Amino acid sequence: MIKMIHGHERHLFPREIDQMHRLRKRVFYDRMHWDVPIINNWEIDGFDAMDPLYLLAMDDKNNVVGSSRVLPTTGFTMINDIFSELLPEQSPVYSPLIWEGSRFCVDSDVGANGERGAFSRAALEMLIAGNEIGLEIGLTHTVAVFDLNMHRLMKRIGCAGDPLGPPRRIGHVMCIAVAIEISKQGGEHLRYIGNIKGEVIERRPKLQNWLMAA
Repeated sequence: MIKMIHGHERHLFPREIDQMHRLRKRVFYDRMHWDVPIINNWEIDGFDAMDPLYLLAMDDKNNVVGSSRVLPTTGFTMINDIFSELLPEQSPVYSPLIWEGSRFCVDSDVGANGERGAFSRAALEMLIAGNEIGLEIGLTHTVAVFDLNMHRLMKRIGCAGDPLGPPRRIGHVMCIAVAIEISKQGGEHLRYIGNIKGEVIERRPKLQNWLMAA
């Protein structure tokens, strides 16, 4: 099940936020060896101060086993402000109809229902939730930057999106920027391959105030 938390509500969910940042540290710093800032065993950066929307995958004990961070492309984003070299002619992606997804990660040991691997139920539920939210507010695409291993996994489940430019090396990691269409058919495909039925979002606060603030 996915829990939505607005950035300005972080203080209301200290346990979930703490688990999310610790998970990000285990995935991006410990396992993938990315050059990311670590503070008190948290992976956290300046984009966490931009009032993002967090999608947290929760297990049946209410622990965070996956997370994703969402920001509108009309403000600061990683794809425009950190990874612009992955874009054609470094042209920024700027549209009220496009969001950026970043820091997508899943506990590599156990997924939401005990599955192992990058595309456990937790990962699929986060993707389904992001698509459903996009449909709800009229988005056309999500953009993201993947390392090539993650991009291959996304291809395997049929939601790799369209490359915005060729892969390039960022630090010691080969990365690619992609645009993924928001569509009813895409959500149905994800539900089919994961045999997921019913509601996937546990907490669905209204998005209007967050969108206006963003």
